[in-house]
Amino acid sequence: MTTIENLLNGFDIFEQRSALYYLGRYLKQADTLENYHKDIFLDGDDNIPNEGVVSLTFKLIELIEDTAKKKASEFTEEEYHFWMDKVSEIEDKIDIEPNEEILQKALIELNKFQIPKASDNG
Repeated sequence: MTTIENLLNGFDIFEQRSALYYLGRYLKQADTLENYHKDIFLDGDDNIPNEGVVSLTFKLIELIEDTAKKKASEFTEEEYHFWMDKVSEIEDKIDIEPNEEILQKALIELNKFQIPKASDNG
């Protein structure tokens, strides 16, 4: 069975987050999108996502609507919250927890910075 997590595999963290963001916009605006044909990818600025993110977003939408056996615009309040919670839960798990080696490297780099001392003239 295809899952949201399976569809996200192979995409970098930025692309995954972007697709989940646009999926969330779709779910939030489903009624508006259907009535006014609003484009979820137009976000007020000229920063339009790449084709990979657009394609992934449509696959995620299709998966959710196929699983629910209805369009998002027909979701009950409960169904809407279920899917938004699912998207949020997946998004929270995207970032990789740093291992001990990464933490030590970060601490070494931080220790290279010199913190200015408070002057006596202050």
